[in-house]
Amino acid sequence: MHVTQEPYRELYDAIMDYEGADLHGDLVRPWLRLQDGERRWLADFGARRGDPIPEATIEELWRLFALSMVAEAVLLFGDIADFMESLGLQRIERDEFHPFFHEIVSVGEVKEYWPGYMLGNLMILRSGRGIEARPGITKSIAERSTLYWSTRRNHRPTNDMSDGWGSNSRWRTRFRRDYAIGGRLYYNVDAKKMREYDELEPSEWLELLRYRSFVQCAKPDNDLWPYAFTHQEQL
Repeated sequence: MHVTQEPYRELYDAIMDYEGADLHGDLVRPWLRLQDGERRWLADFGARRGDPIPEATIEELWRLFALSMVAEAVLLFGDIADFMESLGLQRIERDEFHPFFHEIVSVGEVKEYWPGYMLGNLMILRSGRGIEARPGITKSIAERSTLYWSTRRNHRPTNDMSDGWGSNSRWRTRFRRDYAIGGRLYYNVDAKKMREYDELEPSEWLELLRYRSFVQCAKPDNDLWPYAFTHQEQL
């Protein structure tokens, strides 16, 4: 574990062990009051520009992964809006469903389960959405298929590159970076290259990369490896 991850690791472990009735008041708010340095770093990283993708060191990707681990824990047990906004992240204000910005939680009723957040042009946490039934989305698959690039959800299985490592080693996982820049969407920008398609058809891998889960493909989904794929498209 890198030194910049230690504050996140301490909060994450405390959340996992917490048995009280006011997680935010007992753990999250006291932790946030000590994070002025982290707010400055996040603001600087969010303002960073590239050509078009900003550069990031491996240590910075580890640091962002630590943020995402805590965010997912807070999402399950606490107030995600207060946590993210206290760190200076920007709430996603987009009503029309798009898999870049929204994670499908349910199909049939339009609603928001939790808000999503970005750091400048970088996606940190997609908002959880209930969407209307539509062609190309199979309700039973979209609601229950394995969610990749995620460490935990209450309602569905997850799969992440950090799975299967020891308690310290898992923190050396790189955060998946997705950017919305200049009307164009860039998915998983730190993937080394577009790998050869083998287990699935190209359209099925693209479905998995864009939605981070299957939404219509009914093939087995619990042991795939979409982490080497990258993609870009017009918004």
